[in-house]
Amino acid sequence: MRRFNPPFNGNRYVLNKNTGEIHDLDRETELCHINDISPDHIYAGNSYMGCLLYAQMHHCLSPNGCFYCQPEHNNG
Repeated sequence: MRRFNPPFNGNRYVLNKNTGEIHDLDRETELCHINDISPDHIYAGNSYMGCLLYAQMHHCLSPNGCFYCQPEHNNG
């Protein structure tokens, strides 16, 4: 479910900068635990690729799609 408050600002994708996991808020499940991510660890973007590039440029731990909401991008 998209969130329009900061730091999400209506963006579809969320990178947990602490873990490198990228979530799709339009496909979010309860198992994603988006509400448990510290706001300081959130980068929100309008594309998966944008979050992936941000993670790589900022040396986040192995960027990866969430197992629950982005299985097609999950590398294990």
